[in-house]
Amino acid sequence: MELSRKEIRDFIAEIENDAEDIENNIETFCNKVVRTTSLTEIDTKRVEWQTPEGETKEYQRDARSDYEVWYISARSLIQEYLPAKLDLFESEYNTFKKHLSLEVSASMGSGELYNQIIDCFDEQRNLVKSIPAKIRAEKFKARRQISSRIVRDEIQQSRELFNQDFVRASGVVAAVALERHLLTVCENSENVTNYEANHGLSRLAQTLYESEEISKTVWNDIKALASIRETCAHPEEPKKEAVRRLINESEEFIRKI
Repeated sequence: MELSRKEIRDFIAEIENDAEDIENNIETFCNKVVRTTSLTEIDTKRVEWQTPEGETKEYQRDARSDYEVWYISARSLIQEYLPAKLDLFESEYNTFKKHLSLEVSASMGSGELYNQIIDCFDEQRNLVKSIPAKIRAEKFKARRQISSRIVRDEIQQSRELFNQDFVRASGVVAAVALERHLLTVCENSENVTNYEANHGLSRLAQTLYESEEISKTVWNDIKALASIRETCAHPEEPKKEAVRRLINESEEFIRKI
């Protein structure tokens, strides 16, 4: 069953809390890990990690164990929602494990060891935290595609009604298509924050103008079309040329905006 965006956000927040505990264990482990120095047969220094024991070993084990649990949960999200990033995610996993297991040169020191581990972990965590935005973008894209298809169909329907002399109905359908398109523009704009689905052409145009999504000229043109639409909703018979303008210019605005 597909999870809602809220459920995904909540799950990511939950494993992010786990990640904070893992990071704390890593920091403590790296602070406690010890290096040893010895001379080789040719009198050169050899620096090695001392095998962790006691409390140091416990922090290493806790970090490793908790990280494995986090990794399995996070990987499932990456595989589902960011499959193109799965190889990167797994590559960071391998590097993380290698450093945490001290399978790297001790010449880097404990500070650099910590930085290397955390850099890997941050890369993975950032990928996971980007998932809600990716889902949101995909949903917007899908809605735009659906809206665009519906709008094209409605404009075509309005033309067919007009050609059959259903002038009033054709004007209403064309105006609805333009309204639907302006709503989609509002939904996908980062600048528009205050609008409602029941706002008409004039109000939607004003909102888009105030948000600098359309020019004042376009705003005024859409208000003129809104006036034509009003005549289609009243007892007086709308003028055929005016309705033809409503259909043609609605289609043009939809194509351009």
